Amino acid sequence: MSNVRLVLAGAALAALLASCAPEAPAGSAEGGAPEEAGAAGNLPGSVFERAVVFVAADGDSTLIVPWLFTSRTKPGGVDRSARAWLERGGEWEPFFEESWESEPTRVPWRLHPHGALRLVMADGEALEAVVFEGGPRRLEVALGAPRGEWNGSQGETYIVAEGAAILADRRMPGLVLDLARARRGESQPAGDWMFLTSGDSIQVVLSGTDARGVGPFEGWGRVQSQPEIRWPDVTVSWVETRAFEEARREVPVRWRFAAGNGGMAGDLVARATHIEAGEGEGPLLPVDALFEVSGTLRLGATSYPVRGLVRHVQR
Repeated sequence: MSNVRLVLAGAALAALLASCAPEAPAGSAEGGAPEEAGAAGNLPGSVFERAVVFVAADGDSTLIVPWLFTSRTKPGGVDRSARAWLERGGEWEPFFEESWESEPTRVPWRLHPHGALRLVMADGEALEAVVFEGGPRRLEVALGAPRGEWNGSQGETYIVAEGAAILADRRMPGLVLDLARARRGESQPAGDWMFLTSGDSIQVVLSGTDARGVGPFEGWGRVQSQPEIRWPDVTVSWVETRAFEEARREVPVRWRFAAGNGGMAGDLVARATHIEAGEGEGPLLPVDALFEVSGTLRLGATSYPVRGLVRHVQR
């Protein structure tokens, strides 16, 4: 699968939801092309998620820039949201959060520019960069050549690519995870996911189907020049939690995972946390969290230090 095919992943997700994937029209260089309206791709209750996450490590410091996009179809339109953070030096800084409504479309999964958010698209609508331009500040996440490309069992797509974060005049090379997935309504919330790296040689993605953040996960890995690895049944457990009083819930701060009869295993600990409580009627409120993590990945008899991001939600 080439990088261009990630753009078509939305069609595959729509096919999973609606058993029909209409052909997407060509787009513009800014990702804001006119779209053909219609009901085939705009079934009310469909939710499309996209994450573009930059990770780079330099010595003991880590730089993470996650962009999270959501599109929710409804009668007469699409509700969209985009959020972004900059994590460095153990501190999370939110720098973009917008929600807006767009017209009905056959391609609701397609990303839209909005306000200070710009999108740079290549021929074939492959995403080349996500750019924030607000006043004097400019932060760009650029995507390069793919390192690993995988499809999940529920129609998700995951691409790990070479990339860079460009902040002001400084360019930092790193890796980018481009994730796309869909679901039908809030009754089937998506699970947590993890993006882990060890230097330039190892990239691992773990993705769960259980909204509690434990239980069955799928995993994919790229280890140096070896063939890509898939782990169809990964067990993830919370080794340690802490109370998040605002939501009246326990949230994880240490994780353990294993697959392949112990052929792959690891431990993670949260180093820096951004956590929010959502709105709700009951005593237990939703949780929305990002964790910068570090730990150890064990493949057979060899251990590797890893760093990365854990995305955690509780509904």
